[in-house]
Amino acid sequence: MSFSLIITIIIFILISIRQWLPSWLRIWHIMSMGAIAILLMGEVSFKSAFTGVDWNVIAYLFGVFSIAAALYDSGISDRMCDYLNKHHPSISISLLFLMVFSGITAAVLTNDAAAVIGTPIALTLARLLKIRPTLLLIALCTSVTIGSMLTPVGNPQNILIAAKGHITNPMSSFALWLIVPTVFSMLFAFFWLLYVQKKWGSPCQEHADLPKPNHGSTWPAYLSVGMLIIMILGDSILISINPNYHLPIGVIALIACLPVYCFNRHRKTVLKEVDWPTLIFFVAMFIVTGAVLASGDLQTWLGPKINELDHPPLLTMISFWGSQLFSNVPLIEIYLQLLTQQSLPTMMLLSATSTLAGNLFIISAASNVIVVQQAEKFNVKPFSFWEFALTLLPITIVSLIFSYIWIVFVMS
Repeated sequence: MSFSLIITIIIFILISIRQWLPSWLRIWHIMSMGAIAILLMGEVSFKSAFTGVDWNVIAYLFGVFSIAAALYDSGISDRMCDYLNKHHPSISISLLFLMVFSGITAAVLTNDAAAVIGTPIALTLARLLKIRPTLLLIALCTSVTIGSMLTPVGNPQNILIAAKGHITNPMSSFALWLIVPTVFSMLFAFFWLLYVQKKWGSPCQEHADLPKPNHGSTWPAYLSVGMLIIMILGDSILISINPNYHLPIGVIALIACLPVYCFNRHRKTVLKEVDWPTLIFFVAMFIVTGAVLASGDLQTWLGPKINELDHPPLLTMISFWGSQLFSNVPLIEIYLQLLTQQSLPTMMLLSATSTLAGNLFIISAASNVIVVQQAEKFNVKPFSFWEFALTLLPITIVSLIFSYIWIVFVMS
């Protein structure tokens, strides 16, 4: 076993027991220390580590974080919650609103954007309802994950599959194959979380230390959102026509966030509110997973099975459990390099299982990490590793089994 794989396992263990570690130790600290250890031990060179980072994803996240910060600064979260508060919503209505809004946002703007935009909304709703923020934050995580499964731009792994999986018409293919599992999983998640809330049920006065929005000009943020949606959807259509007409998603996000920095007089506040710790987390994660891939441990463990990676049971097992160890984005990047057969059913099953794997552990999906670190930025303790896992375990099992049956036995 290589040193880099040992470090990866230690990172996973430390994150799983973080609730018993010092409160100042955040997820991005743990991942960063793992990356530094790998670099100091010479597992990868500094040049290889730099080139191994997917700067396209980093640029995309910076652009999305900037747009999300500008949206919050414009007061969108307050306006949404004020509207709900005027109509005296119940917990069930608020939960349904949050999940539908987050799921649609994830499908259109990707899961990471939905996580950033949805966190302050979830925290504000929890304060209005006088309940623990934990339920709504977990609901945000699972709805963002499930909703992102529906489109080729819903999450970074879907973008990789659409770009490298030889899918001729990504938008219609994802919608046709995955709309039923998405709707079923979202409905089951809603009713399960409603049941969980009734069990928790005690009022709570804990509230987030949310900074007051400046309520400045809203049009730069809305223009950025519109540009991001149009450019992502347009790029997806262009890819289906001719793969050579592809604009990297990082470039799209950087262009889309330009109105925020060019026309918003609170641009310094927006830049300050960008989630820099999460960007550092991603850089460190790419270094760690790149070192594991370079070590050859995975190829050795797979052995002759490496030629059977398109078989549904093996694909489901590896993509699901591999996402727990490496997170789903690096896992898909590795898996696509090892696959020899890239049929449409294989790509759809790979997308569904790697995406739904994000509902098991915090580290399984980047959007979960974003929600945790956004909440902690607002001085809220979101949820523990095991509280998240145990709450979402039924959702994970049911949605995964249903999706597998639908794709393998109904659609194929």
